[in-house]
Amino acid sequence: MSGYKTELLVIGSVLMAAVGQTLIKLGLTAHVAFSRTVLEWPLPLTTGVLIGLCVYGLGTVMWFAAVAQRNISYLYPLAGINYVLMGFIGHFLLHEGMGPLRWCGIFVMTSGIVLLSKTNTKESEC
Repeated sequence: MSGYKTELLVIGSVLMAAVGQTLIKLGLTAHVAFSRTVLEWPLPLTTGVLIGLCVYGLGTVMWFAAVAQRNISYLYPLAGINYVLMGFIGHFLLHEGMGPLRWCGIFVMTSGIVLLSKTNTKESEC
């Protein structure tokens, strides 16, 4: 299990980033005066936005810890899981439209992440 410490940090970072981004989105769109075309200043720092930024920040700290242990060329493709996760969150939680090409793109990204995760980890160690 200790051999997977870095991967667990990346997964934790990805999950924190996804939750943080979702909370930021919900916090911004819940703000009554928020315009969808122009981001207003000062930025509406709602509870959702602030909590989202904190969660996202914790994910960033986890990412720092992972990058300190492994090559970024190995870790960054694993962080691509965030794109896949946000596609599912956008569609199923936020009820955003997802056309067939976007689903195909998510499938291609997932396939690439799986292939890259199968690389020899000894090549990827610092």
